[in-house]
Amino acid sequence: MKPQIVNAKMNRLLFRDKVIKVCIFAAIVFSVVMMTGYRGFKRSVFITDNGITKEIKTNESDIYEILADENYELGEEDRVSYAKDENNEGHITIQRAFTVNVKVDGETRRVTMVKGTVADILAKAEVTLGEYDEVKPALDTETTEDMIINITRVRYSQRTVVQDIPFETEFVDDPDLAYGNETVLTEGENGMLVSKIKDTYINGKLVRSETLSETVEKQPVNEVIERGVALATPYNNNTPDTVKLVNGLPESYTRIITGKSTAYSARAGARTASGRYAVVGTVAVNPNVIPYGSELYIVSHDGLVYGYAIAADTGLGMMEGTVLVDLFMASYQDSCRWGAHTVDIYVLSEGHG
Repeated sequence: MKPQIVNAKMNRLLFRDKVIKVCIFAAIVFSVVMMTGYRGFKRSVFITDNGITKEIKTNESDIYEILADENYELGEEDRVSYAKDENNEGHITIQRAFTVNVKVDGETRRVTMVKGTVADILAKAEVTLGEYDEVKPALDTETTEDMIINITRVRYSQRTVVQDIPFETEFVDDPDLAYGNETVLTEGENGMLVSKIKDTYINGKLVRSETLSETVEKQPVNEVIERGVALATPYNNNTPDTVKLVNGLPESYTRIITGKSTAYSARAGARTASGRYAVVGTVAVNPNVIPYGSELYIVSHDGLVYGYAIAADTGLGMMEGTVLVDLFMASYQDSCRWGAHTVDIYVLSEGHG
């Protein structure tokens, strides 16, 4: 055999032997890697917590194990999500739960939530809204940490109120009937008013009442009373012809003074403070209110009539203002019978002292 042929054959055998050894080594390395589970290989994972992102290297595949290894603590309401990007890198996102305060029905309910609207918070807080309840902020508002949601309970109700319409009293004067006598001609009857009222309640308290309608269901019937206006015979029947009376009262006068009257008597020939004799038709007054010499006509409120008089005397009661006029009577018995009455003094003319 020629030497060239032997060398070529030996070279082919040596090359094949090297290739086999390389393949065997590669197979051994591959097997070792497979058996160790890629313990030497670590991939990138990005963790975002409250908007802050951190990159870590790990060969762990369980996201909760990854977070535990990196000392991330999770609250009961916190949420964790995982995703891969186009580079096959992992992204872990932590959404932290926050507290929202709901003020309703006199209490504050604290609700923990990761994300949602005011409506979501109310649903979680088990708050049922009435038809007219007011919510601030609005239901579609996104919630934020420590947000305060105020719920105002609003309720409307209607009621019917029945009220009396008081009757009025009409008087018919009878000049032939003595003063102080009265006769009921028509009995008075109250009417009836029906009102529709709308009440507004805020958080259970009545804050406003509005009258929606008023209907008179029954008209009142006025009471009609016939009353006598004929005055009694004047105690002093010496009325001057110059004094004209209409229905027992002076037709003209300068003023009317109303007050308490009493009566007194004196011995015959007694004189008054103004120097006049004390006789029927002279009366005691406060001269600062009614000057001496003033002509008067005096009628009580209950029909008694003293009649025409001259202001001529005075007394302690008049000066102190407790009595308006003290009427002179012909006898002590007459003064006792008069007693005390409220009177109108018609001043016919002003005196000059």
